[in-house]
Amino acid sequence: MEHPAFAEAGGSPGIEIWGIEAFEPVAVDRKMYGKFFNGDSYIILKTSGTPSSTLTYDAHFWLGSKTTQDKKGAAAILTVTLDDMLSGRAIHHREVQGHESSQFLGYFQPAIRYLEGGSESGFNNVEINAGAEKRLLKLTGSENMRIEEVPAEDSSLTKNHCFILENEHDIFVLMPDGAKATQRRKIISVANSLRDDYHNGRATIEIIDEFSSDEDWDLFFETLGSGSKDALSDDDSSLSYTREDISAVFLYRVLLGDDLDLISLSKPYQQSQLSTSEVYILDTPDSGVYVWLGKEVDGETKKNYNNIVQKYFEAKEYPEWVHVTRVAEGMEVSNFKQYFHNWDSVGDGFQSRMSAADVAVYSADLDESSAAAKRIGKSAAVRGYMPDQGEGSFTATRIVGGEKEDLTEEFQSGVSKLYNSEAYVFKYQYSDESGDDSFVVYKWIGSKANADDKAAARELASELEAEIEGNVDVVKIPQGKETKHFLSIFKGGLIILFGSKDNEYKPENSRDSYDDDNIRMFRVEGTETGVDMRAVQVEEKADVLEDDDVFVLETAEKIFVWSGKDSNSEEQEAAAGFLEKAVKDKEIVAVEQGDEPDEFWEALGGAPEQTSKSGWKQVASRRVTTPCTLTSVTVSVSGKIKFEELPPDFTQQDLSDDGVYILDTGEELFFWQGKNTPERVKSARENILKQYIEDDGLERTVDTAISVVVKQGKEPSAFKKLFPEWDKDMWDNQSSYEDMKNAAKAANSK
Repeated sequence: MEHPAFAEAGGSPGIEIWGIEAFEPVAVDRKMYGKFFNGDSYIILKTSGTPSSTLTYDAHFWLGSKTTQDKKGAAAILTVTLDDMLSGRAIHHREVQGHESSQFLGYFQPAIRYLEGGSESGFNNVEINAGAEKRLLKLTGSENMRIEEVPAEDSSLTKNHCFILENEHDIFVLMPDGAKATQRRKIISVANSLRDDYHNGRATIEIIDEFSSDEDWDLFFETLGSGSKDALSDDDSSLSYTREDISAVFLYRVLLGDDLDLISLSKPYQQSQLSTSEVYILDTPDSGVYVWLGKEVDGETKKNYNNIVQKYFEAKEYPEWVHVTRVAEGMEVSNFKQYFHNWDSVGDGFQSRMSAADVAVYSADLDESSAAAKRIGKSAAVRGYMPDQGEGSFTATRIVGGEKEDLTEEFQSGVSKLYNSEAYVFKYQYSDESGDDSFVVYKWIGSKANADDKAAARELASELEAEIEGNVDVVKIPQGKETKHFLSIFKGGLIILFGSKDNEYKPENSRDSYDDDNIRMFRVEGTETGVDMRAVQVEEKADVLEDDDVFVLETAEKIFVWSGKDSNSEEQEAAAGFLEKAVKDKEIVAVEQGDEPDEFWEALGGAPEQTSKSGWKQVASRRVTTPCTLTSVTVSVSGKIKFEELPPDFTQQDLSDDGVYILDTGEELFFWQGKNTPERVKSARENILKQYIEDDGLERTVDTAISVVVKQGKEPSAFKKLFPEWDKDMWDNQSSYEDMKNAAKAANSK
């Protein structure tokens, strides 16, 4: 089914908006884009791409707080009609007033605006006489701002929000104490827009903030008609809703019928669990609810999928404002795919995630993305984070039993052994691009390190960070997530072992039987000799073996060097070097996959049931499947932490020099800290990262996530590459808050 109102829709990149009138879509005048009547429903189409590329579509249907049920239903069904005319290639989003997604809010800068009324009351004629009466506008959000009119009385005011009071042609901007620099810029921009667009430039702007005199504050409340500065109330509320588990993810298969019947699927969620003839619901803590429709689902169900959503919300007792995204088979977005343990994305997006070194290697045949994917999947984590090539110097401290032991001399001698029961702190020094001394403080946390040792490592890293006081990154590395740069400082010769100080670091195995059988096994993996190679002790079981690695199996009499069919020559060479350092005086037997002798399998307790397994594809797919997000963090005076995700097309200008942000690549978390960040926020860093990770519903945990703390002005290239462009002088050239206030005041006289 087609509709003439959508005949030209999606032909070129940009935004298109339709309102719903008498069950029909009606194009909205472009001068009204970003302004939504609370009594209406709308369809918003965002077309992305370039004329020479394949265009992609996001279709949002927006529901005002006072819209009718008829308009809601029409908006949902007509969004399906629009998508049909786009060959089913659009991602559907349900947006509810006051709870819109950051993606949607990002379309309308500096802020989205809500207006009273609807199409029946005069769609485009409400604002002709702006300034003729007193009104109070409330601005909510720090990064994603919304403007709504509230009663013009002192009971509407809070300490935590910005307000704009319009009376005749006077515009007062009430700025909350502690508003961030980016928030202040956006608020002044909104005020300037009101003056220029609605008052024909004739209004006067007065900014009331923590620097204003008592007389200025009195004038504001006199204009409002009541209240005082001391009467402002606190508003520390946050909207949430009851879920079975606040941080859990749920995947259900929907049994189609008159009633809603759900079959809960087991974790880890796999792409293969989704059947092309079925409907599924993915319920997440941060991204809302997804409805997945297989290609073979009947047309009537596809058209009315929103009915399934409504029944699901009623069953779960969810509020209507929870965000809903509809995805079709083959058109899944990264936000959806990130919740699956194994989503095959090889061939998609690897060039954008390749490090500069990888791009150089593959510059001759960048189209061979599977080869690039294999290299990335088998390599160390965070390949792009390379402050230098590992040529600097470092000190090494082992944390065990709450005590600190200096191992610098031992590590610098070429013996690089880490034990899984301990934590280590390394202070790495190098010269940056400008020739200045720079540092990386690494915290390496063994998989069996106890809580006291983890805490002692954090404390030592904090002491070193404070002592350096300058160009320093702080990187937490859980065992198994070693970064390329971390490995490079050991020249690719790192060995990670079972063992402990309690046992005087004698050889151990996972079964506590080494003294009896002398059996140990190690995985040797990496892609570059002298850079990311490492040997890691693993459980002595056959199902640990993978096709793409080399394993060293030590027995009482022999050492077997097992080469998987997809392993590389660099790994085989590294295995030989490992034998020289760690295991000696035994017969060495080379074993090719498929030609293993009986005694090899006997040492491992028998041959594996699965004869072929490879881990690189899963690792590589997850690296490119997970979306890159930027999240603003605020910490109230009371210590409450709030996260606000920015729109996906974030830029450097979104970073405020008095704030902190988390840039999440899915592989690592960059914690960016502005120069003027308040101390209460700096001191809350560990809690911020902990809460962010615990609440996201992904497979990672606090113990398994990599975090990199970076400071304003000292950002590593891997961080800057994640922005469209980077200006190192941006903050020096940026107007100060005082300059912005003065500019607004100067424009009053024009």
